[in-house]
Amino acid sequence: MASLTPVSLHAPVPAAAARPGALALVRWWLCLLLCAAIVAGASHYFLGRPSGHFGDHYFLLLAHILGGSGALLIGPWQFSRRLRHRHPSLHRWLGRIYLSSVALGSIAGFSLAIFSEEGWPTHVGFGLLAVFWFFTGWMAYRRILAGDVAAHRRWMIRNFSLSLAAVTLRLYPVPLLVLAHWSFPHAYIFVAWMCWVPNFLIAEWLVRHHSTVAAI
Repeated sequence: MASLTPVSLHAPVPAAAARPGALALVRWWLCLLLCAAIVAGASHYFLGRPSGHFGDHYFLLLAHILGGSGALLIGPWQFSRRLRHRHPSLHRWLGRIYLSSVALGSIAGFSLAIFSEEGWPTHVGFGLLAVFWFFTGWMAYRRILAGDVAAHRRWMIRNFSLSLAAVTLRLYPVPLLVLAHWSFPHAYIFVAWMCWVPNFLIAEWLVRHHSTVAAI
């Protein structure tokens, strides 16, 4: 396993790597395992068309899941310092696949948001998530084409925080429905916003106020 150490957001990272702290390593593995679990949980939709709301927009759903799965499985590895330094071409190709996955997932997600249940609150919540997910990915791509590595990393942090909305989306329903006894419509409206807004605010805080982020 490669080491997990902080990477500067504002300056090139030296090739030499110190061994990671245990907490940083745990955080990275937890992120990777949660991403993999979400992908595994969503994979059953490829086995057959579901009934009800998702079945009515099945091909959009599959496109959204395919794009989101690619982003979740590749995203954590794009923060790998050793991958960037030892295998830069692989890092670039994984980056292309990641951003292509984001484009597919966000476009399909925006289309699905138009048909989301519970009306305008969820249409707007999920729709804005899709717009920001696409926009931050596009900005990350533009910045790396311009050779601005530091800005590219900042936009990638923002973008991956939105990819992780697929994870946080699934963390709220159980406590809201089971512990707080919310109705499904109220919980669904709440999750349409809370699955991504806190993620994005945390990413923005890291970008603006922290000089480092963890990377393997």
